[in-house]
Amino acid sequence: MPRPQRWELLLKASQQESLLAVRLFNDPGRERSLEGFVIHMHIAWLYAFQSKWMKAGHNYHVLRSENPRRYKYINDERMSQSLEWFVGQEHTTTNSAVRANLEFFILLRNKIEHRHTGTDEGLMTAVNGECHAMLLNYEEFVTGYAGHGYSLAHRLHFPVFIGGFTDHGKKDLLRSTQALPKDLRTFLADYDAGLDDSVSRDPRYCMRLTVLLEAGNRKGDLSLQFVNHHDLTDEERTVAEGIARDKGYVITKAKTRPVSNDDKMKPGMVAERVQAAIPYVFRTYEMSLYWKKHKIRPPNGAGQPEETKQDFCVFDRVHGDYLYTEACVKWLIKKCQTEAGFKEATGIKPRRN
Repeated sequence: MPRPQRWELLLKASQQESLLAVRLFNDPGRERSLEGFVIHMHIAWLYAFQSKWMKAGHNYHVLRSENPRRYKYINDERMSQSLEWFVGQEHTTTNSAVRANLEFFILLRNKIEHRHTGTDEGLMTAVNGECHAMLLNYEEFVTGYAGHGYSLAHRLHFPVFIGGFTDHGKKDLLRSTQALPKDLRTFLADYDAGLDDSVSRDPRYCMRLTVLLEAGNRKGDLSLQFVNHHDLTDEERTVAEGIARDKGYVITKAKTRPVSNDDKMKPGMVAERVQAAIPYVFRTYEMSLYWKKHKIRPPNGAGQPEETKQDFCVFDRVHGDYLYTEACVKWLIKKCQTEAGFKEATGIKPRRN
């Protein structure tokens, strides 16, 4: 068996770091597991970049001078370029979802290493999609230059979990995100608000999963199958997006039945979700300012209460009240991430949480 080349040894070290990162992330009993995941994925990406450049015969060490060529040294070893440098070299356009994801974690690492110990649970919930995207981007990058023989797909599996599958779990996750320190919530909001929509919605920046429970047995089917959004037909994509927005269906093992207004929310629920996602106070008072300012619905006692902006709000004639849509929630979260956007949405200056 031939001796592995230096780039292969470096790639092996990179993959060991990524596997350790995932083990830490998936260990429910370990403290500071998110911090460990971010640090070890940082190292994994750095080694992977170095491995690729070494394989291609490119220099990635820091030069002291070009002519004559002299290198900078640290502890008698040539100084290597930083992860930030590699990200800029590999992703030259700023409108790159992979670059945005990596730069997000580079900034986040400093915050959680030095100032935010003890916030793992809430922060992990808030950035779960970014973590999954980071790992999948890593897999795609490694197999892209080293080949599919270096895939980690056979060693990394979907973790077993409860949070998000039960009503109690969802409430606990929501409460944990609300407990994040203000400056950390501001950082998350400001970073996301600064991204182009095409980047923030790209699964390579933040991967969002919709899990469907289906009837089945063990006659050769995988119990878990991953379907990429881009691999679906237009019709399948429309159906999947409708389900992801909870378009009025309860998914059970045997049947799917429509439920009236199941996808709509009362103002208090909208306010709770918006406040959990932004760094400002957003309660039912701010919600009322929003719908009045933008004429989302008629005022109380109006002669034609059903004349609403139906993409955002509908009148429930049976109960005589107004309900709001998922599109309304998403618009408010997106708009209210910044002080200027909050003022545009509600007409008042925001107050910090």
